[in-house]
Amino acid sequence: MLHDKGYAKRWERKLEWYKNQNILPIEKGGGENGTLIITKDSDKGDISSKEIEQLIDSIIYKGIK
Repeated sequence: MLHDKGYAKRWERKLEWYKNQNILPIEKGGGENGTLIITKDSDKGDISSKEIEQLIDSIIYKGIK
């Protein structure tokens, strides 16, 4: 969806809001108030539920907020 300029602009505003709340992406190690899980669709428009499940499991088992 990020190929849609309007969607991408709204997403950037949302991401900035999360950062201001100290909720950071897992790639940054999470934040003091939580960890943001960001999923992206592929170039074909699909998304892997298996990859999302693995990511969530890794967060739960590592004890990240």
